[in-house]
Amino acid sequence: MGEIADSLISGEFDCITGEYLGEEVGYPRTHAYDRHEYMPPVEKKPTSKANVCITHMCKDRGFSNREKIELVAKFLYSKGYKQLPNLSHQYKIIHSQYKNDFKKFLVEQVKQRKDE
Repeated sequence: MGEIADSLISGEFDCITGEYLGEEVGYPRTHAYDRHEYMPPVEKKPTSKANVCITHMCKDRGFSNREKIELVAKFLYSKGYKQLPNLSHQYKIIHSQYKNDFKKFLVEQVKQRKDE
């Protein structure tokens, strides 16, 4: 490895900004998060086709990611799923079996939100 890379890995230089931080500590480090500069949160993007589809359906109707998770659970519970499988499997169930029903469900949720 190069000399600069070794310095970043050992913690002598800031692994984000590249600034000199002092003596090496044996692991990468940074002071970028201690500053009052805005650092946007890293948002994990959906990976499966079902997750992407459900995410877009919810975002297009103004629902956040947290609301999406609650809506998916509420929808599957209404379809008779008492014990919910893991989240990615929930998305696959909706995507493969109930896609149109879920769209209608979201429209109803939007109407309820407006009435409140």
